[in-house]
Amino acid sequence: MKTQLRWLVMFACLFAVVSPRAAFAGDPLARPASREAREHLDRGNKLYNIRSFDEAIIEFKAGALIEPAPVFDYNLGQAYRQLGKYQDALWHYDRFMKYGGPTGELRDAVMSFMAEMRAHLANRALTMPPTGPAPPDRGPDPATSASSTPPTEPRATSTRIVEPASQPEQRDTRDWIGWSLIGGGVVALGVSGALLYRASSLHNQATTELDARARNNLYDQVSTRNTTGIVVGVGGLALTAAGVVKLALHGRRSASGSALLDVGVTSHGVFVLGQF
Repeated sequence: MKTQLRWLVMFACLFAVVSPRAAFAGDPLARPASREAREHLDRGNKLYNIRSFDEAIIEFKAGALIEPAPVFDYNLGQAYRQLGKYQDALWHYDRFMKYGGPTGELRDAVMSFMAEMRAHLANRALTMPPTGPAPPDRGPDPATSASSTPPTEPRATSTRIVEPASQPEQRDTRDWIGWSLIGGGVVALGVSGALLYRASSLHNQATTELDARARNNLYDQVSTRNTTGIVVGVGGLALTAAGVVKLALHGRRSASGSALLDVGVTSHGVFVLGQF
């Protein structure tokens, strides 16, 4: 009798070691019996709820080391799934299905999670580039006929790249410096003519003025305007002459020929004719 009792106790101990999760068969999400394991479970749940999945995984694993309740495998599968680590999530879901024995909606939900992750891993494997080494190049098959062999490209020889001769730069059809000088000279001559005309008018007014003081004042204005008009006129003539010389020496040819320029002086002023 004692021998039979001894074998019964040894068989019970062996069963407890081989199947430690048998106590959780009734409720797969039952809380562990150990107080320390429950504390790790509670901390892990709080971290999971604030989306700190990595820290939650640490707490769940610590609790599972103390007491391997199926709820830890379920929570670890959930956390790894949230992180996109589907291989780890499937491993813990498999353990939960094996030792927790879920039924009903919980089993259907876990099966749906597992099917979705397996499909995702399969699609990822199809789109991944090959990672193995490339096969060695064995050279052309000797059985292949010479006519079917594509022609080999000629070996590169020393080649000198010949650049096309640069075309002469298209020359501008206008000499802006010359025309600017002529334009400034024409403006100066116009101002000079206006000053001289005003001086002539004041001179005529002074000759008819009876008041000596006013007459002298008018003569002073006439003298000032004459001097200024002459100086401006000389400057205008100099600018115009410089522009003419510039166009004559460095004139640019237009598409139809050389630029045409004609300068003339009359009793009314200076005129400039040009083809632009």
